[in-house]
Amino acid sequence: MQSAEKSGQKSGEKSGGKRDDEQSTFETDISESDEEGTTVRQAEVREDDLSEVKPSASGQKH
Repeated sequence: MQSAEKSGQKSGEKSGGKRDDEQSTFETDISESDEEGTTVRQAEVREDDLSEVKPSASGQKH
């Protein structure tokens, strides 16, 4: 049982670490709405979950 636990931990570490940097990304338009209206900006997002790679600080502060 100990060897199964160790191999599970090793495979979990390998699958999680380096792949984040190697994921495919693309640029898309993102629209953000607030009381003042809607702003559209371009952002780089990951293909698998559409999360923004480099979030814009200027778009989030008011």
